[in-house]
Amino acid sequence: MMSYRSMQSNRAVVLLACIASLIASSVFADGPPRHKPRRVEAGTEYSHTALDAYGEGYAFIERATRLDQDAMAAQSERERQTAIEGSKQAYEDALRAFEEAVRIDPRMYEAHTYIGYANRKLGRHGRALEAYATALKLKPDYARAIEYQGEAYLGLDRFADAKFNYQRLYALDSEQAAKLLTAMRTWLEERNADARSVPPDQIAAATAWLNDQPHMPAEKIATEGTPW
Repeated sequence: MMSYRSMQSNRAVVLLACIASLIASSVFADGPPRHKPRRVEAGTEYSHTALDAYGEGYAFIERATRLDQDAMAAQSERERQTAIEGSKQAYEDALRAFEEAVRIDPRMYEAHTYIGYANRKLGRHGRALEAYATALKLKPDYARAIEYQGEAYLGLDRFADAKFNYQRLYALDSEQAAKLLTAMRTWLEERNADARSVPPDQIAAATAWLNDQPHMPAEKIATEGTPW
């Protein structure tokens, strides 16, 4: 037979369980807490469904970034190709998610910027520029979109346009300016290795201009391996 003390103890456990249930039903009355994706600026109000699509896209971007790193560290050509194919698929999946986000809420300039980012990573520089233009129409001083737009210009060998973006960033955001400057120097190294891709006079002009630019401290430069 259960003792009085045991009965009291059981009643206490049941009471605590009921209280916990009531608290949970109150807190989660509209479902579990929504995940707030990174890189959406505080104070900007977007719909929950748009934020969910954005969060899904960001998860695919992170997956693609890890696979890009795997490809660089691969020990065999087979491993490298597997990582590259996986990365391409992840960028495609990210693109679909971000396109859904802007379909739901066209004001989400962060998602437009990521549409540009994914397209650029897939080699679609023209589409990337269209997305960056939309993002910058919504928020003209959005430094990350300006930086990535500059990198898309480099993908099309439009060095003068990339230089203009760098000059904007120099006054706006030193970290993003340093990142674009690093990309411009990388572009020049690659074009010097393949002199046929860009006319010699443009290479000479780019070289002279870059030689006049300061070398940013290493800690100021955001790495390409980490999206934003």
